[in-house]
Order: sequence, then C-alpha cells, then structure tokens
Amino acid sequence: MKLENITRYRMVTAAAFLSGLVALDLFFSLFCAGFPLLFYLVAGGLGYGAGPFFLNRFSGAGRGARFVRRAGICLALFSVGGMVVQTVRPVNWDTKCSWRYCGRALSPGLFKSPYPVGTPTCRGWWTCANEYTFGPGEYQSALRQMKSQGCPEP
Repeated sequence: MKLENITRYRMVTAAAFLSGLVALDLFFSLFCAGFPLLFYLVAGGLGYGAGPFFLNRFSGAGRGARFVRRAGICLALFSVGGMVVQTVRPVNWDTKCSWRYCGRALSPGLFKSPYPVGTPTCRGWWTCANEYTFGPGEYQSALRQMKSQGCPEP
C-alpha cells in the first residue's frame, strides 16, 4: 500500500464520517440547535483513524468495493458542501433562535458551533443580554461589544 493511498482514504473516510453530523446539524438548525466543534473533531478523528481499515477492506476491484468507494466519495463531497453552506449562510438575528448564536458571537470555542454568525444587531445583543446564559466574564464582554456598536445597554 502506498502512503498517498492511506492518506487519501483517511481524508475521505474522515469527511464521510462528518457527513452524518453535517446533515443532522443542517436539520437541527430548523429547531434552533446545532453541534459543537468538539463533536466535529471527534467524528473527523474517528473517520481518519478508520481510513486504513476501509483501505484494506475496499481497495479491491470488485463491484461492491467500487460502490462503497464511490459512496464514500459522495458522502465526503456532501460533507464539504454542507459545511460550505453553513459557513456562508447568513444568520438572522431577528428570529426566535437568535439567542442561540450569542456564545459564538462573543468568541469561538470547543463547546460552540464552528460556523460563523456575523455581527449581531442591537436587537440581537438585547436578546443575548436577556435570554442567553453567559459564562464568567462573557456578560461584560457582550456589554463592551454593544457599546462599541453604539447600542444602548439593556
């Protein structure tokens, strides 16, 4: 087995493992929910680790092996496409779900969704101040952000 084959299988398998998480994340966004970055790292790591197994199992020339390889590539492409959609999709800060984005607006983290949310509107900051459960120091950071945008304090 060549090293580039192992690396390729590891990358495709990692992306294929992520596809289920991406699909669930897209679906759960309808219900104001999502998965934190930690889940993505674990799923990608499991897929990356399973790459050599899939290489040994499905590197043959049979029809079943070709089908599994193509299905894995399709899942990997879906995963990449879903991540791109979630990254470029704008966040509406004027909805009932806007308080879910408050933690990501303040700072990235392992226990927050990895997708960007943009800058909240003043109404979005007010929603954050009234409905979001802040961690230590996060409320003061939110107030500083509101002040820097010219929003009145809640």
